[in-house]
Amino acid sequence: MVYRWRVGLTFWTAVAIVATGGSVAAAAEQENVIVKEEFLVQGRDAGIKLFVREKRLANLPKITKENVVLFVHGIPDPASIIFDLSVPGYSWLDYVAERGFDGFTVDVRGFGRSTRPLEMKEPRDQNLPLVRADQVMRDMDSVIDYIRSKRKVDRVNVVGYSIGASWCALYAILHPEKVNKLVMYGAIYGKNPHYVKALGDPINPDRPHYEMGAYRYVPRRELLDRWDGWIKPELRDVWREKEVIDAWIDAVLASDTTSKQRSPESIQVPNGPYIDWHEIHAGRSLFDPARIKVPTMIVRGSAEEMISSEAADELLQKLASAPFKRRLDIGDSTHYALLEKNRIQLYRAVQAFLEE
Repeated sequence: MVYRWRVGLTFWTAVAIVATGGSVAAAAEQENVIVKEEFLVQGRDAGIKLFVREKRLANLPKITKENVVLFVHGIPDPASIIFDLSVPGYSWLDYVAERGFDGFTVDVRGFGRSTRPLEMKEPRDQNLPLVRADQVMRDMDSVIDYIRSKRKVDRVNVVGYSIGASWCALYAILHPEKVNKLVMYGAIYGKNPHYVKALGDPINPDRPHYEMGAYRYVPRRELLDRWDGWIKPELRDVWREKEVIDAWIDAVLASDTTSKQRSPESIQVPNGPYIDWHEIHAGRSLFDPARIKVPTMIVRGSAEEMISSEAADELLQKLASAPFKRRLDIGDSTHYALLEKNRIQLYRAVQAFLEE
């Protein structure tokens, strides 16, 4: 593959093209290769810049709302990693680009290469949990407006993962005129006493634990422990590849430039999404499914714990205003299906829905 790199601040400033020779650029325009461009998009709030990655075929003949898609991450890893892991065959962004889509990822504030709120430099107990759904809505709106302007389309497809799926559903309700189709993959949805207890106030679990502070540190071991906990020990090597596990964890830690300053090495993660997560599982969803008015797909792994099979059925039934809707379970997979051996089932199913 040949990549073209473009880095710059969008909207009111010029975009500079770097690390591209004339002959390489010419070849990229003539061949069926993937072009990668990266941007910092000015957010709605002062001082916030959002890291956006784009991948598409160099000779993509036509760009319409049907083939533009934005991927939105969950926690703790940014979209630029979870959807574009640098292991052959494990980049969902490459997969959609190879099939004629213009694919984008966004790291919301506090994640990856986007601006980290100033409070993340202060002691964590001095501020409330950072980066709640209302701030994410502003970040998403900035990026989606940028994509709409750049590609001259009125709507884009959105694919949300984990808490990002709930964010995307809320966005589709607030801005239906900007969303073509909605994919909720591994969504956090439905009541779940286990996570209410784990994330809630120690004395009154139904109450959000605002005292957890502005952010947390997630070390390497914790990243893997959660994933391991969803797979029976005898199936871990069957469902996953060690090369992918190591590459993912290394990339997540590298996404935080301060990770090596701590022992053990850890990634700093805003706590706001954990409050949103708690509220959903406590029965206070971020969104009303009946108000979603765009075609919607629900996807979960067979060993998924964030949205049970019963909760997925309930969500599907409540999508009463969606023009059409789909639901799919991916066999032998977890919340991290996109990094597991059965990921192609996920990629293909979502691709078919977007092309439908």
